[in-house]
Amino acid sequence: MKDMKKALKINDLTIRLALFFLILIVFACIEPAVLSASNIVSMINDSIFNGIAALGMMVIMVTGNFDLSSMSIGMVASFVTLKFYSLIGYDGDFFTMFLIAGVIGAFFAMINGFLAQKYRLSGFVVSIGTNLIFGSFFFIFMKSSYIKEALMPKRLLNVRTTAVFSIKTASGIMANINIGIVVLIITAVLLWLLLNKTQIGRGIYAIGGDAQAVERVGYSSMKITLLAYALFGACAGIAGIYFYSNAGTFEPAMIADKGADVIASAIFGGCNMQDGKGTVGGILAGVAIITIIKGNLILLGVPSYYITFVVGTMILLGVLFSTLGEKHFRKA
Repeated sequence: MKDMKKALKINDLTIRLALFFLILIVFACIEPAVLSASNIVSMINDSIFNGIAALGMMVIMVTGNFDLSSMSIGMVASFVTLKFYSLIGYDGDFFTMFLIAGVIGAFFAMINGFLAQKYRLSGFVVSIGTNLIFGSFFFIFMKSSYIKEALMPKRLLNVRTTAVFSIKTASGIMANINIGIVVLIITAVLLWLLLNKTQIGRGIYAIGGDAQAVERVGYSSMKITLLAYALFGACAGIAGIYFYSNAGTFEPAMIADKGADVIASAIFGGCNMQDGKGTVGGILAGVAIITIIKGNLILLGVPSYYITFVVGTMILLGVLFSTLGEKHFRKA
């Protein structure tokens, strides 16, 4: 049975990777510019934010929970971090800023986890409320929630221009994959190690399958749930500060519509709340698929409302494939 589960995970990842390349080939046949160096680099950079946030979403989903507040948490964590650096007048380094945003994001997400676990509430319903609260935070308590580029920490702005890899385009201009890809890789590796090589990771997966059984074998469902929410919030905070560093300014509404892509990536990446299912590799494959579809539809000039329709369809297909695959496995 264990070998069958392992084979199923491998097959799931293989299918998603095959689907990615199939979609890429279809788009390339329609528009050869899809395979241009500039477009490939653009899609890689676009996938960084989505990838970091979706990895956090995976952790919360495998515990059997679902949270809609990732974008609001990322927004608040980024704003508090940027204001802190602005007040102390210190430019700092961007990795430290990412770390601070992650800690702040973890704190706010743990509020959701505590309320849901302590009072036996639906995490989904709790997140609806806190999403509205966090999202309206700026407009209620802050005179101005907009931070223009001149007031952004200079080293944070360097994230979008610091290249870890460059590709020469047909026009001779260098297209740069920015240093955010390093943050995504570090996040993915650390989460993979935590989930697959530690007792804590086994507890996170176990609680999604059977919370009561987890308690019987000595795990604390409260502690594991809070840790999962903390990881979710940390990823949201890191993704948020990366997003605004790439944008060059801070404006709350800029990030508000990105949540659907994160959810689509997590679900199409194989996350299943009912059975505590989800892998780092699956999430990255899901992110790649959503990014290539959405990015190339934009390249082809498809109207935004059609793209929104496609993203929604991908969420439904992801849920359908995940559910049908699990039922097939159980029959086997």
